[in-house]
Amino acid sequence: MMDVIKYFNTKKRMCEFHKGTCHLCPMGKDNTKTHLLCFELQQEKPEIADAIVEQWAKEHPVKTYKSVFLEMFPNVKTTKEGHPDFCLKRLIGASSCDITCGDCWDREIEE
Repeated sequence: MMDVIKYFNTKKRMCEFHKGTCHLCPMGKDNTKTHLLCFELQQEKPEIADAIVEQWAKEHPVKTYKSVFLEMFPNVKTTKEGHPDFCLKRLIGASSCDITCGDCWDREIEE
């Protein structure tokens, strides 16, 4: 079961992904044979809504700077935390940084 913050953040991503095509969204399809809209499904059958959102999240992982970079350069040296062993902001020309490298690398890439 997802925590509530992760659930709503993922559901928001899912809605943005489907952009008005609710009939194609797993929450909008007739998953319960009761023809509930997604917000009704959340209220009346939260365990089903949670399972749908969790499954969608597995199939559509968040793209981060780290995930995209490591996909392109899988053999790059990484830190013990798993992010590339250099400053992303300096790579793109910034002179200073105000967040940790892990937080920077783990930022979601807007599609």
